[in-house]
Amino acid sequence: MTNQELFSRLKQIECPDSSYSPDHPLIFHKAQGSYIWDVEGNKYLDLCAGFGVVALGHNPEVYHDIWRTYLNDRPPIMHAMGDVYPSKDKIDLLEKLKFLLPAHLSHGALALSGGQAVELGLKTALVATKKSGVICFKDCYHGLDFGALNLTYRQDFKAPFKGWLNDSLVSYCDFSDDITLLQQQFESTIKHHKKQGHGTAVAIVEPIQGRAGIKLNSLEWFKALRELCNQHQVLLMYDEVFTGLGRTGSISFAEHVPSDISCFGKALGGGLPLSACFATEKVMKSWPQNTGEALHTGTFFGHPLSCQLGLVFLDQLEKQKLCERSSQLGEKFKNALKETLTGHIKDVRGQGLMISIELLNHGDGAKLMDSLRDQGVIALAAGPNGESLSLTPALNIEADTLLDVAGLIHKIIT
Repeated sequence: MTNQELFSRLKQIECPDSSYSPDHPLIFHKAQGSYIWDVEGNKYLDLCAGFGVVALGHNPEVYHDIWRTYLNDRPPIMHAMGDVYPSKDKIDLLEKLKFLLPAHLSHGALALSGGQAVELGLKTALVATKKSGVICFKDCYHGLDFGALNLTYRQDFKAPFKGWLNDSLVSYCDFSDDITLLQQQFESTIKHHKKQGHGTAVAIVEPIQGRAGIKLNSLEWFKALRELCNQHQVLLMYDEVFTGLGRTGSISFAEHVPSDISCFGKALGGGLPLSACFATEKVMKSWPQNTGEALHTGTFFGHPLSCQLGLVFLDQLEKQKLCERSSQLGEKFKNALKETLTGHIKDVRGQGLMISIELLNHGDGAKLMDSLRDQGVIALAAGPNGESLSLTPALNIEADTLLDVAGLIHKIIT
């Protein structure tokens, strides 16, 4: 079957909103390491790592032991009842996360997706503070579940559901490296929420805005945000679904500026759906003790196989020193892009192996994405107007393979 034939079959049954529809569709068939093959046998270098999910690459050898164990050594627990009778895998994973995270993030819970982790974090903040106002930041993206959707900035995602969303609860500050502006907008929002009668529960921020085109702020800006939260008794929540667990060179941004709540996902499950929300003991223990019926639960929370792969991923993150590698290789790649592309682009920015090329015009990132695909490279357009290209490869990608991409991009855009 060809890519086009299979895609035509898909379009006969799938919701029209669900899959991207390029002129020349691509249907993945198999994958290994940093490479993917389509159904026609064409090979592609994957510089997205499945939106950052396969941080060890596709089908790493360390996962094979799990499959062998399931086949040969013990009957597998393919599913448990996580909030009633949890599996040992769930407990092991939570303990490992607690060990790796900053000490103040000591208590947590599991979910399936990044959006669900954000929902859990938001609920936790509301339970802990008994308030309901939220401070977010322009161009933020926190997922598309209804609670998270109310926080996400982009109006095109929200417009069809306006009747269900409560804009009065959410206010947006600028995500710019201007501490004076931050203070003014933050304090104005506090007054607005107080006047509305619901107060401000939490400020939620991405350490790096991923979908917005990989936008960063200074450490001083985040310290100022932390201080403002302290002054006004507002919780600080990090959405680290994309940036955490080695992607930007550290396990958690809370190592640098403490948060009250942090959310993780994508890479955590080693390729399977898994996410987590961790918080301080005081904040997380605001939830009542479960005596038989959880207030926040899901059928697949703490799925045993996902937890096993997650545990292996976290072990490899330590053993292979992937945080350090991400930081060092990312800096080399970023410098190579800057040296090669100067004069042809607006900016190259990022941290660790989360890098963006901002091009000159709206839509140029999408055009470059398509051109790279034609050359056997998978990357992703980003930014509010598709003006950027996002590069988030596996954390263990071969250095020479990654650095060679700078020359290929130069060839395409010049």
